[in-house]
Amino acid sequence: MRICVFSERQVRTTDEGIRNYALALARALESASDQQHEVRLYTVYGETQPGGGRAPRAGVTNLPGNPLLLSLPLRRALREWAPALVLYVPTACATPFSFLRARVLRRYARRAPVVLVALQPRGYGRVARWWMRRLCPDLLLVQSEATRATLAPMACAMRLVRPGVDLERFRPLPDDARAALRRRHGIAQDVTVLLHVGHLNAARGLRTLLPLQAVDGQQLVVVGSSTTAQDLDLVAELRAAGVLVIDAFVDDIAEFYQLADCYVFAVQSARASIDVPLSVLEAMACDLPVVSTRLEGLTRLFAPAAGVRYVDDPADMPLAVADCRRLVGGAGTRALVADYAWPRIAQQLLTLVAEELPAGRWAEARP
Repeated sequence: MRICVFSERQVRTTDEGIRNYALALARALESASDQQHEVRLYTVYGETQPGGGRAPRAGVTNLPGNPLLLSLPLRRALREWAPALVLYVPTACATPFSFLRARVLRRYARRAPVVLVALQPRGYGRVARWWMRRLCPDLLLVQSEATRATLAPMACAMRLVRPGVDLERFRPLPDDARAALRRRHGIAQDVTVLLHVGHLNAARGLRTLLPLQAVDGQQLVVVGSSTTAQDLDLVAELRAAGVLVIDAFVDDIAEFYQLADCYVFAVQSARASIDVPLSVLEAMACDLPVVSTRLEGLTRLFAPAAGVRYVDDPADMPLAVADCRRLVGGAGTRALVADYAWPRIAQQLLTLVAEELPAGRWAEARP
């Protein structure tokens, strides 16, 4: 079956959650069932912006266009290839313009069904809701009840879908390999490394993590996205406090999870991260204990456990981290994400689509 995955602003080196989700989804769909799918990942830039090259297995095709996807090359590509299904992962999540772009994609793809994947909640005014109700895609997929609630007034067909993680790439290492990684990155062997991965801005709650750096024997490491705007004053403040801030692109982010002892996530606003942060799943895949604020997307999937601690206030993080430091025999968090391997999640996504969409062209092309 031919499946088109579309997401704006895919770049050659990406370290941002929604872009990574779209790329991982496209890769996983190729092996989502016994029947091989033909998958293409399309992205659109303004004509003066750079292209993104190709990605392993799933090719990234960059085409000129504008924010409304008015693009003859994109129209021609979709018309000629004629996918049976279009999966749209908008970088701005579900906005009125995302709904409009979904309608444009449907016309370009000869009315193939378009499924929009919304990974983060948004707020909508009365006018926006009026327009969105008239532009519903064939199906909306969301990862949290919070996002579903914000989109419920649009009366679109909607289902919850689970997140995915690459269990092959993100995995724990033996002690000697972890020690070698620390030497390579200039991190002392005798400190407890607390890790956070994400945008370098105040909305991520990074200032609330500073008390963790003040504890003897702890080293806070923050790996920031290099492809999104960075708060330089915040970066300077973190570094002045002794935090190790990595603000350049990291080719293999898995190494930082593998050398760490605990993952910390202090985001309090649902709009400051995607519903189920990929970084938390990646940390769990590496069997790290996780200390996080309560995001509905996380608490719905993972109950509190020895290796999963939720705090109502980031001020409570030092105590929760101290408890995690006393864990013996591993955090046990990798077992909690064992069912979230990307190929399985991609197959579940296709099953949801098959259950929801009406019979017709899609039905004939089901795996």
